[in-house]
Amino acid sequence: MKTAAMFSRLDPNKRFFALMVVVIVTITVDSQIGYVADFIPERLSSNVGVFTFIVIAVVFAITQYLILAHIKKSNKETTQRVPHLSKLHTGVSVAQYSLAVVIAVVILLILLTQQYNIIALYIVYVFSFGLWILTLALLAKAFFSWYKFSSKNIIVLIFTLSMIAYIVNGITGLAENSDMLAQQKKIITSVDVAYFLEFSIESVGSQIGMANHIVSTVAYILTWIGTVKMLFPYIKKLGKIKFWIIMGVAMIYYLIEFPLFVLGYFTPSENVDAMTNVLIFSFAGIMSGIIFGAAFLSVARTLRKGSDLRNHMIIAAYGFLLFYISGSAMASQAAYPPYGIVSISFIGISCYLIYTGLYSSAVTVSQDTTLRLSIRKSLDEQAKFLHSVGSAHMEQELQSTVMKIAKKHSDVLTEKTGVESSMTESDIKEYMTMVLNEIHKS
Repeated sequence: MKTAAMFSRLDPNKRFFALMVVVIVTITVDSQIGYVADFIPERLSSNVGVFTFIVIAVVFAITQYLILAHIKKSNKETTQRVPHLSKLHTGVSVAQYSLAVVIAVVILLILLTQQYNIIALYIVYVFSFGLWILTLALLAKAFFSWYKFSSKNIIVLIFTLSMIAYIVNGITGLAENSDMLAQQKKIITSVDVAYFLEFSIESVGSQIGMANHIVSTVAYILTWIGTVKMLFPYIKKLGKIKFWIIMGVAMIYYLIEFPLFVLGYFTPSENVDAMTNVLIFSFAGIMSGIIFGAAFLSVARTLRKGSDLRNHMIIAAYGFLLFYISGSAMASQAAYPPYGIVSISFIGISCYLIYTGLYSSAVTVSQDTTLRLSIRKSLDEQAKFLHSVGSAHMEQELQSTVMKIAKKHSDVLTEKTGVESSMTESDIKEYMTMVLNEIHKS
């Protein structure tokens, strides 16, 4: 009780951080065990293996509830302006709780009959990847409408294209795993061993898998470029060297993963290092997600505490962290118990975090840019008169006039997008002073 009370008194962002640490550790363990399930079938089907799976499932049920509650509270004001966000939250919640029920049924069957039906894995994949495709489709649509509204903002365009690539990635991923499940036994028992299909360029499943990886690479590169451009205004606060090291390592680590696998460096074999090779290969995707999310977190920490933009970037960071960890997991190998199924079940929440975080971050940055352009234009139009008069009183009046224009413009943007600008009145005054100094010098 004391621990729970202390946890509730923590800052919301610190509570969310602690929650995400638990989730990341849990799904990392779950996904990695799933990848090596065919090497340790006896251990997995033992009492310890089954108990560990149950613990992971319980953590999933509790943490997903807490995550959804945190997002609902964080987006309370935004959902009041944008009703569809409230509907989306309800839809995601229903889907996630349904997944928890499916996993609970699987556990019950394992405890009572020492077997489960492969249909459960189909349901988890359809629900999770369905949320992936639907949520990112909504985000792509939103980004496209913002692109037209924001005077062809390049950041918004890049994220629009990356979301479209992720949608195709979700479709091909669902097709690939469905093909694997179709080749598994309908009833998985405690004596069955997880089965991974071998890669063969002639097979339809392998071709779908290859297409899936190509699309995911395109999506990753586009997101990487969009992230760099979106975070570029804050690069000085973070430090150029640190920023480019983080982003560079994330790109290299992700792109080198699949070529090494195709060339045979990390291909499973019959020697004693086979399981180690599998873990190294599977962990590469997880590490790329950690590094990619760290870019958002690092820049978020340079922003003013309590600001909307900081909170949005933190949510987006955790979304990408979960997305790449859960997205790299597999449950279609049909292990007993089905390790990997919990990680797959987190895909929907991760996409929802990306939606809410990236939606608000991108719009906030875009609105700030538009607001700054509006302020500069207003000052430029009236600067000639100010320069000819040279009066401090006139400068004060000019600042007052432009402040009203900026406030009105900010309110219009907030009304249309449902997201407030991160620029405070103090930020606007500071920017106005900087522009006026530039005008005086010129």
